Amino acid sequence: MTSDKNNFEFLVEYISAKVVEWLMKDQNLGMEEALLLFHNSETFDKLCNRKTDMYIESPAYVYDILQEELRYGTVRRENPATH
Repeated sequence: MTSDKNNFEFLVEYISAKVVEWLMKDQNLGMEEALLLFHNSETFDKLCNRKTDMYIESPAYVYDILQEELRYGTVRRENPATH
């Protein structure tokens, strides 16, 4: 169990570091601002929730989800055209 917890924490930290790095580069943000932006996002909440399995996705995938959240104000859960 400890190994699973360590793996989970490592993956969340690794993905977070990459996402913050890309935020700093793409949006010309300082580290503190990028950290606050990501850590206060719905995307980060989902990343930290084991049940979503987002922590096993690539950092690029998580960054794309964050970009969608920043663009639309939320993580879209479903395609509105299908309803």
